[in-house]
Amino acid sequence: MKKKTVISAILAATMVFSLAACGGGQSGTAATTQAETAGAQETGAQTQADGAETQTDGAEAAGHKDTLIIALPAEPATLDPYAHSNQNGFICTTLIFDTLIRRTDDGEYEPRLAKEWEMVDDTTIRFVLRDDVTFHDGSKFTAEDVKFSLGMAAESSFSKNLFGCVDIENTNVIDDNTIEVKLQYAYAPFLEALASHRGAIIPKAAYESMGAEAFARAPIGTGPMKFKEWVTGDRIEFDKYDDFWGEPMAFDNFVARVIVEASSRTIELETGGVDIAFELAPADWNRIDENPETQLISGNTQGVSFLCLNNSLDPIKDNENLRKALAYGLNLEALVQMAWQGTADVADSYYSSTIFGHKAVGPMEYNPDKAKELLAEAGYPDGLTITYMTYESTVNQAFAEVLQNMWGQIGVTVNIQMIDLATFTEKNNNGEIPCALMTNTAVIPDPDAALLAWPTHRTISLRHNDTHIDELLEKGKSIYDFAERQAVYEELQDYLWEKMYTIPIAFPRGAYGATSQVANLPFYANLCPDLTRVKFQ
Repeated sequence: MKKKTVISAILAATMVFSLAACGGGQSGTAATTQAETAGAQETGAQTQADGAETQTDGAEAAGHKDTLIIALPAEPATLDPYAHSNQNGFICTTLIFDTLIRRTDDGEYEPRLAKEWEMVDDTTIRFVLRDDVTFHDGSKFTAEDVKFSLGMAAESSFSKNLFGCVDIENTNVIDDNTIEVKLQYAYAPFLEALASHRGAIIPKAAYESMGAEAFARAPIGTGPMKFKEWVTGDRIEFDKYDDFWGEPMAFDNFVARVIVEASSRTIELETGGVDIAFELAPADWNRIDENPETQLISGNTQGVSFLCLNNSLDPIKDNENLRKALAYGLNLEALVQMAWQGTADVADSYYSSTIFGHKAVGPMEYNPDKAKELLAEAGYPDGLTITYMTYESTVNQAFAEVLQNMWGQIGVTVNIQMIDLATFTEKNNNGEIPCALMTNTAVIPDPDAALLAWPTHRTISLRHNDTHIDELLEKGKSIYDFAERQAVYEELQDYLWEKMYTIPIAFPRGAYGATSQVANLPFYANLCPDLTRVKFQ
């Protein structure tokens, strides 16, 4: 049985059209490569391709810098890769942890901690590991650490959607450098998951001796940098790990500064206080792009923003005509422009064109007369009132006001309730939000991750209870054949469009800024770039 190339042919085939020269991926590059799919928007594909070209050219003249300094919009709650889902933590830990494999910019899987692998059958993968790798505490990396890490990933509520397929009980450690990973069922995106930042390998002995809380604040990995200090509310610092097994990086130290105000992050970037700034205010994008001392690294993300309708509550419950009336009552072009200020595209399906299998089934037509007709058929000829919940942000505030105005024109009164994020999250998890704008950003460029909100077992406020959706989701993730898998997801998108349990609104674009000296940092569509790639010119 051929090894690496065979598994790449089988599993990578499921993603081949979703990869582009500079996608957003967790590890390496295309691991969560956001390369544009066959149906990707031409403008977005060009943005990313152009970005990759610029960065590569700069890398040719790259030099060395003592310290890489970045600006984060918020402090990570933890640096344990299996204890959170916040990109601020993952941006940092791409330097601390390594993965078994990663994706290259041309869409191939390449070795990292695993030097070769073989797909024995649909549910068995044998990995042969490097024997020259140590963790930051000096302990040797072995197959037991891989099994432990996969067990953590399979059990964590934050990563179970990607690794719940792993059959830990029957995963077999053959020797220190060989492991046979068993899956409970065929799972097409498994290598994609391993190559993402979700596939971080942690040390079994250190984790068990330190305990979860201590490890979360001072993690140990096999990556090129080791943890140094965490000053709460201010910064996180790493140092170079001298015994790192791979190629040396272009910097020896790392500082992640916590700068909450977006305008302050922009100023720090412009004045050279930081090398890279994340989560820029849309109003600053052009300013950063036009400044010769800075650069805007932007592109289409793996996210979709949608109007979540709670299908377990009246008046939405069992009322397809009402759902479609609400959709016809939205002028999406105007709504997206006003809410996102030119930093998003109108959604034409239930997940982004940056992800494999995307099919343009929309966008929804703006037809107020049709909306009023359907409202009458739904039992509301004189209109109705809908409660809309949201939390404070620039996009949310603008969206709520425009939504209120547009639905008001078809006879739907919108009662806006502004609540804090913690309350919003709690209510959403309990299925208590009647209507809200929500965004799902896929960790990997795979439809199984992009459609994470849709299984009926999820408790969020979507609550559609349509088991046919479950059937198609299960079928799609278990097929390794590319064409067959694509056909399933196209069928699913058609079905979701027909039922209109939610209304797709926008595909947000993303951006981060860097000084002109930073090179080799392409746009990552999951907004979590691999900082090990950074060079300086």
